Amino acid sequence: MDFLFNEIDVEKIEKLQNDPQFWEELDKLETQGFENKNIVQLYSVLDILLLVKSSEAISQRINKIYGVIIEEALSHLHAKLEAEEFLDLNRELDHYILRAVYEYGIDHYSKNNLHEAKEIFIFLSIITEDNIFRGAMQIHLVSILTNISFQEFLNKFVDMEKMETENESFFMLYFKDEANRFLHANADLIKKAIREVEDLI
Repeated sequence: MDFLFNEIDVEKIEKLQNDPQFWEELDKLETQGFENKNIVQLYSVLDILLLVKSSEAISQRINKIYGVIIEEALSHLHAKLEAEEFLDLNRELDHYILRAVYEYGIDHYSKNNLHEAKEIFIFLSIITEDNIFRGAMQIHLVSILTNISFQEFLNKFVDMEKMETENESFFMLYFKDEANRFLHANADLIKKAIREVEDLI
């Protein structure tokens, strides 16, 4: 049943929820993930648990896994920043580190925790050499710096049509033309914010 954890099949997972072997395999993968602090394995478990029938036990399990993922991802991120190294979106582990940090940042932004969201998106804006990713993170960042709410950010700047039809990643990478104009108009804000953080690293 390992194939389940390589590519998530929603219909198969729904059918297998009552299969003891399904849970045995999932428990084994989760245990390995915790023991090895393996973000990729833990995300495999998390993504599956998010699809199964919800319960208090499942919610607690999800929260525990997510907590370890965030802790490990932030640790990796800070190590890269201190070493002045980049994360590579084409490497599986790096991709999942970025996913975790990004989701953590979005969680803070959506809850209007702008100070925390600002710091996270500054880091995301400088931690890769991928220009598309960096530009997208800077659009997030400048929205936060100018106190634009998360919902307004979505409505005003994100190209939801492309997100639904073309986006195959965990990140918001498609934006309306207005977002790029807004980014360029506020470039100095971004440079200042990034300089402040780089001075602390």
